[in-house]
Amino acid sequence: MDESTPPSKKFRPVAVVTAAGGMMGTAICTRLARSGYDLVVNDRRDCLEPLAERLRAEDSTVVKHLADVATPEGAKATVEAALHDFGRIDVLVNVAGGIKGPVHNPLWEITVDQWRRTVSVNLDSAFFCIQRSARVMMKQRSGRIVNIASTSWAGSPLHAHYAAAKAGLISLTRSAAQQLGPYNVTVNAIAPGGTITYAANLEGFPGPDEWKDRNPLGRPNIPEDIADAVAFLIGDGARNISGQLLTVAGGLNPSL
Repeated sequence: MDESTPPSKKFRPVAVVTAAGGMMGTAICTRLARSGYDLVVNDRRDCLEPLAERLRAEDSTVVKHLADVATPEGAKATVEAALHDFGRIDVLVNVAGGIKGPVHNPLWEITVDQWRRTVSVNLDSAFFCIQRSARVMMKQRSGRIVNIASTSWAGSPLHAHYAAAKAGLISLTRSAAQQLGPYNVTVNAIAPGGTITYAANLEGFPGPDEWKDRNPLGRPNIPEDIADAVAFLIGDGARNISGQLLTVAGGLNPSL
């Protein structure tokens, strides 16, 4: 080969991560970068440059994409950004979520706007991104999808709208897994318990000393705990796991 010809770039899988600018999204992206992934990092806020710099330091090629994936247009544009720059999508991690309105909000106080926005950011976003990414992965006959749910999916006296949206996300996970399995695409969900993120600053989140009575392990999650669970579910060791819910909550609610 002519010495002036650069060697071909080694194949690197491509991951799309929504809500990448938050602490959980950042931890997941960092874990994937260290595992050899190139990334499309999405957020609806203009907050992605510090993350992109961190990921590039891990030798990842990074595409930033600002869009609200709770809209079909935003999800479509995010998937198309991956195809434009990389030509494929190997992993989709749906992190986008959250509670719109007060965290501690009895159901009779939840407004129509709070209900719709909470369902939209937690459930619509995942549906639209899965729908678009599935078409790509089906053609590839390979892919891994991970949805970030919550232990609240089993029911919560504090935020019924959030719990209902996360329960819907788990049902969506199982439906998608059945439909995409014949194309060698796995779809799984992770249900974090209390996790130290920006939400930890909200009123009512237990402090570190309170966790000894909150779950058997006596500690909350850190974002890296969720990132490690994602890494497992997209890895070769989980190639035959699909349609499942992995609870990461310090032993809380083992029946979940």
